[in-house]
Amino acid sequence: MKEMSFQVLQTAIATFVNPVVAGLDYRIKTRELIIYYHSNGDEDVDYHIVFKNPRGFKLLDEGDMINYWEVLWKMKLLPVNALFEVQSGGWLDMEDDAGGFTSKILDCQEFLITGQDDCVSVLSFDVPTIKRIDNRKNS
Repeated sequence: MKEMSFQVLQTAIATFVNPVVAGLDYRIKTRELIIYYHSNGDEDVDYHIVFKNPRGFKLLDEGDMINYWEVLWKMKLLPVNALFEVQSGGWLDMEDDAGGFTSKILDCQEFLITGQDDCVSVLSFDVPTIKRIDNRKNS
């Protein structure tokens, strides 16, 4: 198994305080995975993290991803960041090592979206787009 390594995704999300994966929506017709994400840095803010044409994804309790967390803490990437590209040693490499997994051959990338309770691992050919959602009501 390869050593696990990560790269921080550069995004418009400036501060990660108590980030939460609030929901998932996979739309087969448009081939989009939308992750509803919340982070309350300087203010409560919701985001949509959108993957076009994802190859696969899984949602797990953060307790079931302890091997990811240990490396992220050792690299001092947590708690100041929460969105990562998994460069090696993650789900993609594990499945490739088991054999019969074409996503690795096709140059798919793995991304990790972390939250306080749940985390989403996504296999995709492209980095996600991140959209801030304005929940303020017009008064």
